[in-house]
Amino acid sequence: MVKKYLFFLLVILALAVALVAGLTVYFYYQPAVLSKNNKDNNMTKKEIIRQPAVAGSFYSADINELSSMIDQFLAKVPSETASGTPRILIVPHAGLEYSGQVAAYSFRQLVGSDIKKAIIIGPSHHFADSGLFLSGASQWQTPLGLVKIADLNQTLSGQNNFFVSEKIHQPEHALEIEVPFLQTVISDVEIVPIIVGQLNTNQRLGFASILNKYLDDQTVLIVSVDLSHYHTQTKALDLDNLSIKHILALDSVNILNDEIDAPWAVASVLELAKQNNWQAKLLKHATSGDITGDQLSVVGYGAVGFYGEVKNKKSEIRDQRSEISDEYTVAEKTELLQLARTTLEQYLKTGKTYQPEITNQKFFQKRGVFVTLNKNSQLRGCIGYIEPIKPLIEAVIDNAISAAVSDPRFKPVNASELKDIEIEISILTLPKADTIENISQNKLGAILENGSRGATYLPQVWQAVTGPDDFFTSLCFKAGLGANCFADPKTKVSSYQAIVFGE
Repeated sequence: MVKKYLFFLLVILALAVALVAGLTVYFYYQPAVLSKNNKDNNMTKKEIIRQPAVAGSFYSADINELSSMIDQFLAKVPSETASGTPRILIVPHAGLEYSGQVAAYSFRQLVGSDIKKAIIIGPSHHFADSGLFLSGASQWQTPLGLVKIADLNQTLSGQNNFFVSEKIHQPEHALEIEVPFLQTVISDVEIVPIIVGQLNTNQRLGFASILNKYLDDQTVLIVSVDLSHYHTQTKALDLDNLSIKHILALDSVNILNDEIDAPWAVASVLELAKQNNWQAKLLKHATSGDITGDQLSVVGYGAVGFYGEVKNKKSEIRDQRSEISDEYTVAEKTELLQLARTTLEQYLKTGKTYQPEITNQKFFQKRGVFVTLNKNSQLRGCIGYIEPIKPLIEAVIDNAISAAVSDPRFKPVNASELKDIEIEISILTLPKADTIENISQNKLGAILENGSRGATYLPQVWQAVTGPDDFFTSLCFKAGLGANCFADPKTKVSSYQAIVFGE
């Protein structure tokens, strides 16, 4: 009886030990959970470092050998290849010994520039998924050191068609191969790696629109793509020349039928270039056969730069007496525009109001704000506060929603329209009493009041009218008054200026 009791006791103890060991292993490998109640936005986040997948095969894993090879490639590129800082660069992604010299023709254009951030897009050679795939890492490792993933990566993770997947990124060489070049030509560069899967027409247009929001004077778009694969040298040249012809012509339709390994990425980029009227320039073309001497089975490599001005991210309204102080950086304006767009996307799809976590104290200052929605260059809604009655962040959120669903001149915006809508934000100065003559001379924003009726026009309305009579007559009609109400001694006019910026 005693032996039987001891046997059961030992079995229970063994089960308890196994249970404790299992729970220990389980909780040890569970990911850290972030508190949703941490309001100071300094949440502890587990660092994830992506290790290189092809160091030692596509390029040297030795820091000195890799650095020396890249320096030699760059040194062979004539400095006069192009002028100005490129907005977009197309580069190849084969092993550096084969395609590195062609890639150097593109990366050489960034030497001495003000570029601080690179969005890198390219194909997956391992997965045939649809969509846009961001890295889940916080840094990428190369033999030349760690590279920070830019905060933009987190911003994009909330956009349509974007997914976060280390499974897709980890084995891929197409984006990784470009990072050591970027580390060499840009000090402390930050990157946003995006693997581009299959995209339909609307998705490509949407991707181009999103890229357009974030390409500023300190950001470059790197497009990693190889041309024809495994043909004779003669056949490869024919195929590559056709692809290059379509790229230089910004032909986003026919490029999809060409033999390149990143058709959806390149097609999206050509749409982006067309929107901005950027000019493409061939910097270099070669094949692997030019390097190895084997011309029976070659791969084509091209370097192309896209040049031109960044589309106006802001409009500054000038007064002949003084220039309005622009208090907001490009990054802050981009954040406010993204706030407005995320607000619209969430409200129109779910009916819920976006509640962002914001730490920038400038966004809590009370300001007069208007949000304007344009669709295909036509007004689709515009609502705002003239007086600074709410903090800037609340005013942007409230007026974005109101412009979409409460402007009495238009039917409510549908969620399906968002891809075609561009957002503009106007941050106003305090209104002050003024004269029609001064408002007209300096093209200021105007407030017109007579009795219980009144209306306002933002400064940018001056761009759409023929002159002061047109401006003020239309403003009278908007207020529900007679055409010449501005001549009535009882009519009061005030003026304001605005910091205007849009997508």
